[in-house]
Amino acid sequence: MDTSVLKKIFLFSELNQDHLEVVGKISRVKKYNKGDIIFFDTEPYLGFYVVLKGMVKIYKISKDGREHIVHLVDMLNTFAEVPLFENAGEILEKEFKYPANAMAIEDNTEVMLLPARPFIQLIETTPKLSIKMISGFAKRLRHLNNHIEVITLKDVTKRVAGYILNEYKSNQRKSNIPEEKQNIISLKISKNDLASYLGTILETLSRTFRKLHDDGIIEVEGKNIVIKDLRKLKGLSM
Repeated sequence: MDTSVLKKIFLFSELNQDHLEVVGKISRVKKYNKGDIIFFDTEPYLGFYVVLKGMVKIYKISKDGREHIVHLVDMLNTFAEVPLFENAGEILEKEFKYPANAMAIEDNTEVMLLPARPFIQLIETTPKLSIKMISGFAKRLRHLNNHIEVITLKDVTKRVAGYILNEYKSNQRKSNIPEEKQNIISLKISKNDLASYLGTILETLSRTFRKLHDDGIIEVEGKNIVIKDLRKLKGLSM
């Protein structure tokens, strides 16, 4: 594994070259296509993952069969890492299962698996490594807290507007997207998945898109959303 790639992963961003090389040696890369299951919540915990290419959704199924997307994980972000630190004893001493399901939602998705036992042993023999990873966890916790706050406190229109606005800001940070095209948001996930992620249903999401379109704020063209009035979009997201 190229250590320059590892350095870009928030969890390992503070590690020195020696630590990065050790992490690279114990990891292995797996490839999946769209719809492939990476793990179910009934499977034994093997370790945590990093998305190297593509996108992964973390989701749970309720008792009535409804799917709820907990998190969408894109390139150079980790998933399933919390159980390793929270339940290390159980993972080592007895069978521990993943707390949610993970599925690749893009073709040619590549993930890196950090096996649990070797990684725990690495932390135990290198205490400074775990200390340096704390800041990475803080960044992830802030993101999840923000998502929960949005779902809990904001209505669907604000959630949708906020999502589009965040994608617009993401476009602004990408050097390969020219300024005149930064207002075009390409959905990386299905609208059904987006509805689940935003804590609503597809019908409500579609009505919200139509309302934003009728108000001259956006245009929806297949999987592309074109921002027509950025000022009004910002106002709705607050």
